[in-house]
This record gives sequence, structure tokens and C-alpha cells, in this order.
Amino acid sequence: MIGLDEARQIAERYLIGLSADAGMKLELPSSQPLERHFGWVFYYGPEDKPLTLAGNAPFIVDRKDGSIHVTGTAYPTEVYLENYALTGTAFPPGVAEHTVVLEGWKPGNPPFLKISLTKAIRAATGKGLAESKACTDSVLSGEDVALMFPTAAEADKFLAEVQRLGASIRRGTG
Repeated sequence: MIGLDEARQIAERYLIGLSADAGMKLELPSSQPLERHFGWVFYYGPEDKPLTLAGNAPFIVDRKDGSIHVTGTAYPTEVYLENYALTGTAFPPGVAEHTVVLEGWKPGNPPFLKISLTKAIRAATGKGLAESKACTDSVLSGEDVALMFPTAAEADKFLAEVQRLGASIRRGTG
């Protein structure tokens, strides 16, 4: 877990790279970032105020691990933040019908299926091993984990597979 001061340092280091890409010095405003349960949302702009910068989407610094997640500019910022709160990814915003929520593990199922669940999450979502394992661990500790799929067919296929493994699961409604 990180605090606001460390999150601000991470954001400032991130802006150094963005500044190089943009060809202009970028800065965080003096106001505090938005705070959410998952971390902080930082806005930024050019140091030279008369300049205008297009496409400067706010970004999230996650309080769990200090990772940066860029939002977008196609939708209101709150859409990206809600998506991040639900799925752990800010972009692209998910479609509610293609959400699958892992709610737990059915009692009596052997614990070795934990590995199979991690593999299924990884194969279906493209997440890395550590991120997939974290999803599985969250499910086993009683937390709901929402996963987004690009099509209803992929969501249904994943749902059927993990039900077979012993997960308690449902389709999300948004």
C-alpha cells in the first residue's frame, strides 16, 4: 500500500516520460488529485499555460502497488474510474452484458483446482500469471472479482468452464 505522497512522486516521474514524448514540459496542478478507494486520479497539463494539450487523459496511481493506469478522453472520466473500480482496468470501458463476476468457491471442491482457476482466468483474459493468481486469491478470500469479455460468447464460455472447476459465478449486470 502506498500513500498520497508516494503516489504523487510516481505521477511526477511518469510525467517526465510524457513530457519527453509530448515535446513540452508537463506538470501536475497544485490541487489535490481525486481520491478513490483504489487510488488517486491525476490530471496534468503543460507547464506553459497558454499552450493547449490535446489527449491528456488523466491517469490512476493504484494504492495497492503504485501502478499507473491511463484513462481515456472518449468518455467522461467517471466512466473510466467506474470501470477501473469494477474490473481493475480503466480502458476500454466494459460492456455490462460481457461481465462475469467470480463470487467465491463452492464448498467441498478440492483446493488444487485453484491452479486450474488461475490458468482459466489467464487464458480467457490475457492477464499475466501474477494478476490472474491475484484474482484467484481474491475469490478464495471471499471477494467478488469482475472480469470483462469482448463478446457474450467468450463470457459464457468462461462462465461454463469456471463453474465446472467449482467457482461460484454469475453474469454481471453493470
